[in-house]
Amino acid sequence: MKEIKVLIIISLAIIMATSCTKKIHTNEVSFKKDAVYYDNKPFTGEIWTDDDKTGSFNTDNGALKSLKFYHDDGKVAVSMEIKNNGKPETHVYDDKGNSTDLVSFQQEYTDLWIKIALVQGEFMSK
Repeated sequence: MKEIKVLIIISLAIIMATSCTKKIHTNEVSFKKDAVYYDNKPFTGEIWTDDDKTGSFNTDNGALKSLKFYHDDGKVAVSMEIKNNGKPETHVYDDKGNSTDLVSFQQEYTDLWIKIALVQGEFMSK
């Protein structure tokens, strides 16, 4: 019986901790010397576009580590990860989840491509 109580308490603590996490958006951060800041501190975590669905950026101590942009159905459209050597590795996908080349993606998903460019431009101009 005691184990069940402990399990319930731990479960409730996890639920409360995850439900209280505030989602950070691009309009809440700024850049200083190529680092992302939130509340005047280098930010570590996930930053979402203002609509909570177009894209997300992951940072570690202010440094951009990865980003993802999504199709309207939530499937990944573009993912980029900065490797340990500092070089980005980018993958582009169609709306069925199949890998595609950038030129085909730009032609097929022009509206999304423009939205991605605008979001990146806005994010990087802060």
